[in-house]
Amino acid sequence: MLIHPTRKINELKKLRKRGYSINELVAKLSIPKSTVWHHIHNIEISPKYGSILRAKRGGNGKRKQIRINQATERAQTLLNGSYRDLSIVIAMLYWGEGSKKRCEFINSDGMMIKSYLKIMKKVVNIPKTSIKPTLRIFSGMNEKKCLNYWSRVTKIAKSKFIVRLNDGGSKGRTKYGMCRITIKRGGDTLKLLHSLIDQISGEIAKI
Repeated sequence: MLIHPTRKINELKKLRKRGYSINELVAKLSIPKSTVWHHIHNIEISPKYGSILRAKRGGNGKRKQIRINQATERAQTLLNGSYRDLSIVIAMLYWGEGSKKRCEFINSDGMMIKSYLKIMKKVVNIPKTSIKPTLRIFSGMNEKKCLNYWSRVTKIAKSKFIVRLNDGGSKGRTKYGMCRITIKRGGDTLKLLHSLIDQISGEIAKI
């Protein structure tokens, strides 16, 4: 049985030939991006619409570069301001334990998680509503005890935590599991952290 009606797939291909981007097709037809790509990746764009699609792609690249430039400027401002020391700390923390693809920081050290959260709120101005905590525990661990611990460390209600159970049947080497802090819609924050890392590492290279 087809997940999407033939009529909708035909419309998808027709719009693609007319220069619609993947994101536009996802929004217009309410079809997942992976499905859109499956049906249109071999479709040739009509010549008169090719320039339109190229312009859209170029526009996305320009918007991305603008956001990178903004992150660079903000990083420079932080490093030249009263929060320079804390900015260096948050950059070093993220450099060592942060994700490169999304704004996520994970560790089993409560003090490290606590320090990361404090600086993110105070220096980067991340609101509490943008913070999503995840607890990763192992078989044999007391979930309630671990959850109580990380709730105290982060000062985030236990009901806000997502709890993941790791496979393996071992407690691992952590006492209270691992805490992951994700920043919702954290693309710009990730760019800022990367910019701080780049600028600080550049300073270190000159020593």
